[in-house]
Amino acid sequence: MSGDAGLLSAALLRTRDAIVGTEIITPSPEQPSNLDLAARLPRLAREYRNAVLMSELLEDLAFETEDDAPPGKTARAMTVSRRKTGATLEYLPLVRIARPDVADFSQAAPLVAAYAELRGDRLAEITVQQQYLIPFLASILPIDPVRNLALAEMLEVGLDLVTPVVMRVKLALGCPRPNQFSNRIQPIIPEPAHPALPSGHATQIFTLATMLALLENPAAGVKADSQIYRLACRIAINRTVAGVHFPADSAAGAVLGIQLGRYLMARGLKTNVGSAEFDGRQFREAAGPRDFHYAILDRMVTGQDSATDFKNDATAPRPAPLWRSLCQRAQQEWTNRWS
Repeated sequence: MSGDAGLLSAALLRTRDAIVGTEIITPSPEQPSNLDLAARLPRLAREYRNAVLMSELLEDLAFETEDDAPPGKTARAMTVSRRKTGATLEYLPLVRIARPDVADFSQAAPLVAAYAELRGDRLAEITVQQQYLIPFLASILPIDPVRNLALAEMLEVGLDLVTPVVMRVKLALGCPRPNQFSNRIQPIIPEPAHPALPSGHATQIFTLATMLALLENPAAGVKADSQIYRLACRIAINRTVAGVHFPADSAAGAVLGIQLGRYLMARGLKTNVGSAEFDGRQFREAAGPRDFHYAILDRMVTGQDSATDFKNDATAPRPAPLWRSLCQRAQQEWTNRWS
């Protein structure tokens, strides 16, 4: 590749020498820029557009940890907040994630081990989902990377936003992986080199599912038995099947992902977003540890779960004009998908 680039440069040099020579150039008349920031954004290369959008979206997020009493080496909980509208620097909670106790993880280890029976059936999914998530959504919805350029980019930015947020929460809470409790878990994929809760894959896929649901209907709630949320649950469960996550990791990731999806689309579509809480110490049944699947998700989002609280406190976030310009193009593509 570098050799081709060098050859191209040499060819361009000789071509200019041949057709320009030593002539004195006459500059073209200058013209002022007629495009605003949002209109100029698509003229940047993809990676630079991503950098601009990420800075706009992240600048309104803040993180606050809560220690146990007495304080330990890991935080009891972390709250992700978003900046309020107005000139003053004030924040409102977006989502609070509290970790389970170590004993809760220990009791859930046999449940993770039992999921190993599904590994043969799910190996292809688990392997592919280490790298690709959007194609699984595209198998349900008509998301075409050629006809839906803005929509595809919008989803990719959503994926990119998850990483810095979820890693801040993971690092603060410092939750263990299943194979730390038993050498018979034996994950079938390399164990990620970071703490477990919340599950990054669960956070990613629930962020994407929520973005798509709200793109279709800005007032949509989470319908646990819809195809996109069933898919989100399956992808989250596959990480337990693989042996690298507990069900509680997936549940925490689902709550964080739903809230990040709502935050993104509220800023992109000029709608409202509220707050939510997940308490890992409450994520259990009377008889022991709780599993995670779409029936459990339905309990979580309909106010039937003591571990989860989606509050009725939605307000408008600060404007994000650059991100909104991309979401508007994505919404237009989606509206015209039958054309």
